[in-house]
Amino acid sequence: MSERWRYVDAGAVGPLQAMSQNGVLGGQVKAGAGPIVMTAVWGQTHLNVGWFDDVDATLDLDACRRLGVEVIRRPVYGGGTAFYEEGCAVMWGFFLPKDGGTLDEKLARFAPILLSTLERLGLGEVALEGSSDFRWNGRKLGALTAQDVGACHSVGGFLNIARPDLDLYLEVVRVPDEKFKDKVVKDMREYVCTAEEVAGHAVSYDDFRDALLASLGKAGIEVDPKPLTAEEKKGIDDVNAFLGSDDFVRRTSSERFTAAAPADARVGFGNHKGRKLCRAGVAIDEGGTIVAAMMAGDMHVSPSDTIDKVGEALVGASVDDRDDVRRRIASVFEAPEVDQAGDAMGVTTDDLLAAVDKAIAQAADDTKENA
Repeated sequence: MSERWRYVDAGAVGPLQAMSQNGVLGGQVKAGAGPIVMTAVWGQTHLNVGWFDDVDATLDLDACRRLGVEVIRRPVYGGGTAFYEEGCAVMWGFFLPKDGGTLDEKLARFAPILLSTLERLGLGEVALEGSSDFRWNGRKLGALTAQDVGACHSVGGFLNIARPDLDLYLEVVRVPDEKFKDKVVKDMREYVCTAEEVAGHAVSYDDFRDALLASLGKAGIEVDPKPLTAEEKKGIDDVNAFLGSDDFVRRTSSERFTAAAPADARVGFGNHKGRKLCRAGVAIDEGGTIVAAMMAGDMHVSPSDTIDKVGEALVGASVDDRDDVRRRIASVFEAPEVDQAGDAMGVTTDDLLAAVDKAIAQAADDTKENA
């Protein structure tokens, strides 16, 4: 039996519109509208910071301002910081009720549909590898992720259809250590590839959209095109003002964390790459007690305050009691309400602990250097 879903062809969208639109559509699913599928193409060059990312670890914000590159932070949506040039990447999203299975089950359902879409476009050599990447000969063409975004479950991603200006990107980016630990190709200019390079011919947004809808139809999902309503557009405009603020972009910032730490505290940061990149920051007093902590990284975890709560739980821990540090992380991260696609892209308590260990070690090294 076939299903019938609402379909929104968003066309070319700017970053604030895209993020606000996702929230509005997710809200419709939560209200009982049923599943919704959306396709779009980036209509503005920008840098897109993941919800949990430490913006200072991934970007030089002064350089972004100097070069006129807009920076936004994705609300709720995880993953890493990405550079999108106008017209260079298509995207899609399936907004799904939470009662239709787990994130892993939904990812397993839609991965074959996306691979079928790629095959229709002449991209049959592309494989889904790593935690969430579409790769061709070790090079990244796009991504597919599944996450709980509060109002609903979201399975979505992007596909590079043209080559972005990576020289511009490399002028403003800071690549965290271990980011490329699991990558065959280490240089960013070589790592990113496009649909045209793989297929041997240009692939347009219209090509992708039509191929995706055909693959959905073959999988028993018929679409009912319904553009955004006037009320939905107003909701998008209302959210844009909030998302565009500097405070929102800097919600997770190692520079802010360092500035707010007690003057006599030792501060350290550490990264650990499991399936996804985890980052920790700690401020430690003279007695070896963690007096402030932050957690960040390229991850997809719900609820949206989970990683913040892990940082809060670490306050008061002794750096000499690693078992207690782990228990504090687990008390938050292993709670029943925490949700992620664990089979494909899950972050573990021990991943977070490893990042904290490295942050503590860096703080200790800094103390030795300054002694």
